[in-house]
Amino acid sequence: MSTATHPPLSEDLRELPPDPNLPDDLSRQSLRLLAALRRHHPPTADHSIRVATVLLAMWSRRSEALGDAALIVAAGLLHDLGKLFLPVSLLDAARQLTPLETAAVREHPRTGSETLSALGYPEAVVFSARDHHERWQGGGYPSGRQGRELMPLVRAVCVADAFVAMIEPGRAYRRHLTVAEALLEVQACSGTQFDPGFAALLVDGLGPTFQAELGLDTVPGERRAVVAGLLPSHLLQRALRLPPCPW
Repeated sequence: MSTATHPPLSEDLRELPPDPNLPDDLSRQSLRLLAALRRHHPPTADHSIRVATVLLAMWSRRSEALGDAALIVAAGLLHDLGKLFLPVSLLDAARQLTPLETAAVREHPRTGSETLSALGYPEAVVFSARDHHERWQGGGYPSGRQGRELMPLVRAVCVADAFVAMIEPGRAYRRHLTVAEALLEVQACSGTQFDPGFAALLVDGLGPTFQAELGLDTVPGERRAVVAGLLPSHLLQRALRLPPCPW
């Protein structure tokens, strides 16, 4: 893990040039879809916000590798949109899933990407939903394609999504990791599960200042209270160029 200190992420997002290639309502549509996901399954919505925020941390260190911030946030917020079509009982199951249930859960990348495509989202957002469970060396799902076949933003979403899943509480099927443990796991899986460049970027981007902003430096007993209520709207508002979020 890098020991370099970084300015607060909010300072990096004070001035974001608009991208003329993005539709004007992209950000508002993303928030409407996130709101629908929150009504269906709040933990998935909170997870998606955390992934978007981690992606912003990565973008703030190497923006040229990831592109427009609003597009990055949309990819993070909506990568799990397909879970909107899964029953809550399945999403909250505190037991090992049956083969049929596992197959149903593994459909969420396809249903999410098809929904986003039908709504006219850019390919980077659509493919982030479709491919965020693929692996750098192949063997992920739904297609098993290798990381070199994936768009750069998709490869960033893969590592951000996995990192956030490792540190989140409330996952009955396994113990959540501390931030330090999760960063070590990202490093260990660099070149196998994760694109080495984006794995290194995540580890470097999550410097001490950002960890404090995100509430990731709390002890395990406190993390639920801090992270469960984590809505870093001041960061997302700047990236989305929107008025204050309704939550």
